[in-house]
Amino acid sequence: MNLKNNFEIKAFDSKTDTIDQMISCVCPFRLELVNFFGPLIKTKHVIVRAIFCIRSKKPMLYISAVQECGDLYELDVFISENCSTDLIADMELAISGCLGAIFESTSGFGKQLFIETNVIVEKITHIFLAAGMRFITTFFELGFSIGTPAPNFKATMKLRLLPFRDFSYQQSNELFQRSSINSLDCPEGLKFRNVTKVFDSLFFHPLLDANGSLVAMNDGVMAGFVMVVKHEDQAEIAYLGVAEECRSRGVGSALIGEVLVILARDKVKNLTVIVDEGNFPALNLYLRFGMKPRKKRILFLTEG
Repeated sequence: MNLKNNFEIKAFDSKTDTIDQMISCVCPFRLELVNFFGPLIKTKHVIVRAIFCIRSKKPMLYISAVQECGDLYELDVFISENCSTDLIADMELAISGCLGAIFESTSGFGKQLFIETNVIVEKITHIFLAAGMRFITTFFELGFSIGTPAPNFKATMKLRLLPFRDFSYQQSNELFQRSSINSLDCPEGLKFRNVTKVFDSLFFHPLLDANGSLVAMNDGVMAGFVMVVKHEDQAEIAYLGVAEECRSRGVGSALIGEVLVILARDKVKNLTVIVDEGNFPALNLYLRFGMKPRKKRILFLTEG
């Protein structure tokens, strides 16, 4: 236990602490968070710092860090409904202390924070910058209700759409590398992350949808692909990539159109996608299909 002004900080580290300590950190925020972190702590290094108001005993905010791969921790900030813009100014010392403790425990590793923007987040971004993180870009989260009529765009090249599962890791990784050339999908972030490791996180994703993930073929050559992750009746486009020589020829439209058909058949209700605000071709593609902006998220990165 640590005290900062009028706030108590509870700590959890999966390397040294018990599951009961994890529960005491996150359960007061939401009960389902126990089910989220429970499986994670069995296979990954997880650190949590949770801030509680001493007077009311209510949870205010927590910062978590999950080691997603050998050299990168994914940070998350959860802000409770008990936290207000008036309280957040008094919490700055506590938030800085939590972030500092997490950075000390993950020294030498890259860290990524991907957080939804709101009034409270805007008031604490300077804390992440002061800790050495760099603002990279802003993303839009777009949403689409499956079953909504969608336009039918014709490709200017002859395409065959095949299941992603029919291709080997090597074939898929080679296409991912080709689709990353001059990509507008957060190019700044690739300076911090190895392209192959980014692909691995997609290829081995436990919720990768075998039906909705597709590869577009043109004359026997892989032209582009889409990777979809799905949980129950919710789906997300995790990645859409087109080889540089095949762009602006309807490959992305053909893939998205077929994904919508497959997801409707599989009784998925909602589809989301997160797009770099500077990736105008992709953003325009999704908007043309009727996807609507729902949220904005900001990305911070640090190399160590």
